[in-house]
Amino acid sequence: MISILLPIIFFVAHYAMSIVFGLYKIFLTIIKYKNIIYSALFNKIPIEDRKKVVIIGGGFSGSIVAQKLENDYQVTLIDTKDFFEFTPSILRTIVEPTHVRRIQVLHSHYLKHTNVVQKEVLGVQRNEVVLDDRTVEFDYLVINSGSSYNSPFKESSVVSSARANTLRENYYHIRKLKKILIIGGGIVGVELAAEIVDHFRGKEVTIVHSQSRLMNRFPKKAIRYTEEFLQSRGVRLIYNERVMEHRGNVFITDQGSEIEADQAFLCTGIIPNSGFIKNSYPDAISEFGYIKANDQLQMSGLTYYRNIFVSGDVLHVREEKLAQTAECTASIVVNNINAIEHRAENKMQSYKPFSKPVLISLGKYSAIFVYKDWALTGFIPAILKIAVEFKTMVRY
Repeated sequence: MISILLPIIFFVAHYAMSIVFGLYKIFLTIIKYKNIIYSALFNKIPIEDRKKVVIIGGGFSGSIVAQKLENDYQVTLIDTKDFFEFTPSILRTIVEPTHVRRIQVLHSHYLKHTNVVQKEVLGVQRNEVVLDDRTVEFDYLVINSGSSYNSPFKESSVVSSARANTLRENYYHIRKLKKILIIGGGIVGVELAAEIVDHFRGKEVTIVHSQSRLMNRFPKKAIRYTEEFLQSRGVRLIYNERVMEHRGNVFITDQGSEIEADQAFLCTGIIPNSGFIKNSYPDAISEFGYIKANDQLQMSGLTYYRNIFVSGDVLHVREEKLAQTAECTASIVVNNINAIEHRAENKMQSYKPFSKPVLISLGKYSAIFVYKDWALTGFIPAILKIAVEFKTMVRY
């Protein structure tokens, strides 16, 4: 009975949220055009004379900074892709390819006064960003370059779980697979395994994790619920081992275990994308490759750089790399650029890490809501995650 009711309740909740957040989008649109009109009436500086803001990376942080500054500055967004992507939902696309349309939007769609450049940044000099064919001058630079997977495997037998397009392309391939290996038992590895076993039947899924428990930084209740959810669906969990190499379709761990798999998914080894500033600002790079910043999020090393800001996943800060963190740091960067520009540096804000709620999907109809040492499991968190996706995407 419950298995029949859940899809019905989910559909009704999904439809209701569509209406609510549709109205919310209308409200945001009104606010956006109000700001555009206000800027046109009261910002007397000609567009060509306004300060230049260059933003590296168009994820959660970069997209927000661009939206909030484009009416008052000359803004250039440099990104390796031409769209914003709601990354917490990309794993859903591996079992539901059409979902990608709900979580991606072209930068040119929501940025009306920003110059969008789809390029890779090669370097940063004193007042310019270096691309492969030109340089882009800036008065203010905001680095939101994010992170990526550093895969020790080069063959096609290992797929990165970092991008929705990659996973979507593997949908029809996965349908034919029998044995699947997931390397890494953090949030990404857990969510990917849950999506696969929740949607597909008859798959032999194995997770190899280097720690003694899944998602080891989360409360015991959340870990226990996750283990029971996965194991009840036949997922094999291997702890305290690392996959070191593979020979054909056999993957070998540091403890000598051999796991046969038709396909492996890499869900570990995340590194910050900071290599492009190492030559110019080596003192600003932390031991693990993150970019250091002061409390006002100005890039810092032996000294701080007044007009260069850092936010999002690449920022050197001791906390989970979450969308909420990127959004919080983006708002502070926007405030502080405006404060400097208006000669009101006494109004600059500081960022201090703080506990934030986390939503972990376990398939379509189950999830975990975690806040500090408290956890809520089951259907309600699954609805909450859909609501967060709706709330985020209506901004674009």
